[in-house]
Amino acid sequence: MAKLKLQTEVLNALESNDMLPFSAAQRKLVSAIKSGQSHWIIHECEEQMRIAATATIIHDLKHSYEDVARALVLVPSAEVADEYAELFDQLGKHTDLRVWTAYEGPKILQQKEDIYFGADVVIATPKRLNELLNIEGFNSASVQTCVLDTIDQLLKVGNTGFTQRISDSIPPKQRIALSGDTERGIGNYMSRFAFPYEKTSLI
Repeated sequence: MAKLKLQTEVLNALESNDMLPFSAAQRKLVSAIKSGQSHWIIHECEEQMRIAATATIIHDLKHSYEDVARALVLVPSAEVADEYAELFDQLGKHTDLRVWTAYEGPKILQQKEDIYFGADVVIATPKRLNELLNIEGFNSASVQTCVLDTIDQLLKVGNTGFTQRISDSIPPKQRIALSGDTERGIGNYMSRFAFPYEKTSLI
């Protein structure tokens, strides 16, 4: 199998955390994010895909830059946000990337302040990110990659409007949708916000 094309520091962090080797689905996600193009990937293992997404974002961003986020990860819950945050900590110790979470519970003004004073990656639930947008607590102008984790959950009743508003607010750049099924609403979302995109089923 070909060598995984990620920075040596990222590969070392993956190895030291027993996260190698990567599956075929993980390798597909790495290639998708590195391509800069939009993709919808249907897969079987959320944990594996989160590891691959985190590793590739760290590889791409490399170090902090200016004050506004270049990568946005939308997640269905605080628990998933914390899972991503832990992965960024484990795999990005060699970097100075500023990674912040935003979800219901902690005080929104503290989250706004954290993000305002410098963020490279923001991991957020759609509802809380919309609240931050309402109070000018998130500058979306420089987002280059948006990962929609378990997009089938992000597009369920109660989240759909929030997710679509966020998609309208960020530049028409790369969208990476991850899901465990082929729900029609996902295709509609991708056609509206991520066209053209590549769809890959790994199930």
